[in-house]
Amino acid sequence: MDTFTPHRQILYGLTADSHFLNLLHQPRSLGKIEQVFNKAINFTVENTLYTLLCSQLDNAPNSCRLINKEFSLLTLKEGDPIYLSNKEWNIGENYTISFSLCRHWQPIIISFDSEKLTNKNYLLYIEAQIKNLDFILHDNSSSLFNYQGDNLFYLTVSKKLIQLRLNLIESLINKDQQSISKIIKQLVGLGIGLTPSGDDYLVGFMAFILLKGHPASALFPAFYHGITQSKGQTTPISAITLEKALNQEYRENMHQLIQSLVNATKTNVYPQFLEILNIGSSSGSDILFGLRDALYLTHYFGERHVD
Repeated sequence: MDTFTPHRQILYGLTADSHFLNLLHQPRSLGKIEQVFNKAINFTVENTLYTLLCSQLDNAPNSCRLINKEFSLLTLKEGDPIYLSNKEWNIGENYTISFSLCRHWQPIIISFDSEKLTNKNYLLYIEAQIKNLDFILHDNSSSLFNYQGDNLFYLTVSKKLIQLRLNLIESLINKDQQSISKIIKQLVGLGIGLTPSGDDYLVGFMAFILLKGHPASALFPAFYHGITQSKGQTTPISAITLEKALNQEYRENMHQLIQSLVNATKTNVYPQFLEILNIGSSSGSDILFGLRDALYLTHYFGERHVD
């Protein structure tokens, strides 16, 4: 197998999460590149997907940020092998990744205090954030949840997404676990792209509704069964994103936003919403639709507590 040679360019890892760093403790790992983008490189090791990110992106589960600002100048391609040797990786024919300077990124676990639902000021805060999200999403046509074109396929998918969204909210209100699971199975894989709209919506939805201590977190089994039984109908990268979301593992800017919404001490989270909005071509807006509905349900449960 390949070992380090002087002609290889050394790339340096900056930060990585626990799942990624665990790869460095394997005696020898072999993987291969699956996809190469300008700011991300996806690869698999033993059928598990990992990502190399450029330095300008935030941390994420199963990932390592590299010192590079972009990857467009790298001569890497799909199928290139990856070998781990002495805590360095040889990737393709021309590069070695060094982790000598790499730091551990480990987000803290976020919990929700259900007592907040008896606090009228907190409910007013959540109501204000729902209004902010409604304003951001109202004219955002990049999301299939708000499709405004005349493509028959997109119109059909959009109509189904909207109906499933309404059904999911109703099922959460009724705490109907069987119905929740069925709806989730229909949402998974619904849409187009690397992460379909239905998946992105669920990621944003679960980010808040399944927080430990949230009144809806008791419905976790319904989400678990719905996703685990349907992840084969979506893309590999989306399937692992949904699995991570079940475990409350998100990219760094999403984690920071959820922490702000739980703490309610940061009065202006609008810029954080916009950071999420800018993820991908439509993923960010789909995620925000899910988060918006999770906040709506939180406010609904809170009103019942107050009453």
